[in-house]
Amino acid sequence: MLGASYLMSQKFLNLPNWITIGRLLAAPVLLVVMLFIDDANLDVTLNRKFSFVAALVFTLAMCSDMVDGYLARKKGLQSTFGKFIDPLADKMLFIVAMIMMVGLGRMPAWIVAIFFIREVTITALRGIAVDEGIVIAASHWGKYKSAFVSIATVGLLLHYPFFDIQWRLIAWVLIVPSLVFSVGSGLQYSVGFFREVSRQENAA
Repeated sequence: MLGASYLMSQKFLNLPNWITIGRLLAAPVLLVVMLFIDDANLDVTLNRKFSFVAALVFTLAMCSDMVDGYLARKKGLQSTFGKFIDPLADKMLFIVAMIMMVGLGRMPAWIVAIFFIREVTITALRGIAVDEGIVIAASHWGKYKSAFVSIATVGLLLHYPFFDIQWRLIAWVLIVPSLVFSVGSGLQYSVGFFREVSRQENAA
């Protein structure tokens, strides 16, 4: 009985999954911090402080994504639970940041809508793929999307100049390739998914 309990805890509550859960909890923390930001307020100092904290929370959370993945592979602790909750934590953090920035006027709603539609669609297809035993290899487009979107989001969260760097300008330069890679990787995954479904149906 004790052995079964231990195995269950190792499957769900191992170190990589705890780190992922921490990233999941970072989403509401980010939301609360961003509630204190008001770019229309003349108190720029206060806005700068909360913008920096928001960007720091987002950056640390996204860096933890590399840590939990590395630990899961190194220690052989990869699990279905981890594979499900890891991308969920990433998407929640990203969507919270994007939606809150619409209210601040830092991001147009139509851009957020494109990102949101892409993420919901791919999440749904991945859920079906796991249930049907369909494996779609990760593409370079998806990796490029994650890198560009993450850096752009940090820049938009910072908003104000820090360390003599115009973060908002850098963010907007990266938004275009972020959209291209986001839509491109989404289409690539969708095509691969339906192609694999068709192949399995023909084989059956």
